[in-house]
Amino acid sequence: MISRSPYASLATEEGKALLAALAGFDEEHVAAAAQRARSLAPPDVAAAALATSFARRRARVSKKFDRPDEMFFTHAGYEQASSSAVALHRSSRFSGLTDVCDLCCGIGADAIALAVAGARVVAVDLDPDALACAADNARAFGVGDRIRFELADAKAAPLGGVAAAFADPSRRQGHVRTRDGDAYQPALRSLLNRAREIPDGRLCVKVAPGLDVTAPELRAALGGAWMEAEFVSERGVCKEAALWCGAFARSDGARRATVIDRDGAHVLDGDRDIEVQAGPVSAYLGEPDSAVIRAGLIGVVCRAHNATTLDPRVAYISSAAAAPGPFVRWHRVRDAMPFGVKRLRSYLRARSIGELIVKTRAFPIRPDELRTLVHPRGDESAVVFCTTIGEKKTVIVCDPPERGRAGRP
Repeated sequence: MISRSPYASLATEEGKALLAALAGFDEEHVAAAAQRARSLAPPDVAAAALATSFARRRARVSKKFDRPDEMFFTHAGYEQASSSAVALHRSSRFSGLTDVCDLCCGIGADAIALAVAGARVVAVDLDPDALACAADNARAFGVGDRIRFELADAKAAPLGGVAAAFADPSRRQGHVRTRDGDAYQPALRSLLNRAREIPDGRLCVKVAPGLDVTAPELRAALGGAWMEAEFVSERGVCKEAALWCGAFARSDGARRATVIDRDGAHVLDGDRDIEVQAGPVSAYLGEPDSAVIRAGLIGVVCRAHNATTLDPRVAYISSAAAAPGPFVRWHRVRDAMPFGVKRLRSYLRARSIGELIVKTRAFPIRPDELRTLVHPRGDESAVVFCTTIGEKKTVIVCDPPERGRAGRP
């Protein structure tokens, strides 16, 4: 049973008219939008409409969801929800499992993806507003008859009869993201404990990518069950990871990097213990995708591309040749030199390089500060990588992306 929520009013004809009246406001005009909403609806319904209207606008720009103008959002729900592409990718691993429990369903993105993939889903949450959004969102995606929504605690919701479970706990304390699993709501260990109640321990928990997935307490919570960590990036940013437990895991301690781009989901499995050899700067400099870095699979991509790392502590690699692919972005190298502000400024001005992309790793100066220091001028373009190689500050100048054709699309 879902408790009454002001969000339930947004799916009515009056609610749709309210949302239409707010569609022309952006977040630079919050006060005017709020005044308009409150003139048309009670305060709680107005607040729900504002949250949904602004989230729909952000979602259209970010392309986070497939049907943003048909969805309903709480403030926290928009931020925490899996994107449509990530949820779809993750649901494929539940293929063939007909009864699944979503223990922290939020606005329903993952529950909907599971239902679209063929599962019957029981989706629970303690937030009645999120549940109201999720129920309407499920109807918008045509799977409302495959999901049962319940107001319940993820730590106590019954798991009898389910074949697997998914959980997406809140990873925020106020407006600040936390990497501490004990600070999740519900706490990560309490969720992992629930794998013992599921056949073959099939549980997947979405976590922050910065979580220490080797922490002994996580293993203890699972009672010896296997656990695999998958790190997922979308549009080059690794914002989340997933712990695949029990029979879901390919092997205990396995790592996977998944890169989602305009061509779909690309999966990299491999041995994170492959030794990475160091070498000099060669014809191409490579930036492994952030999911590859998080998963510790740089050695796998180095072996695939006959590449070496510039420094074991810095996630830049180099190779004499470069093949396009989703896991590494390649840049054709022009020059490499010891770092010095005057040296770099002179180099850029001698070549009329004014359009400058600056990237830094293991370097004491931020990109915007460095741009100010070298004050580039001219019509030519370049990408400048500033890093530390063997304790020495180094600059690597590369062709811009449109000229370095070996880069990832």
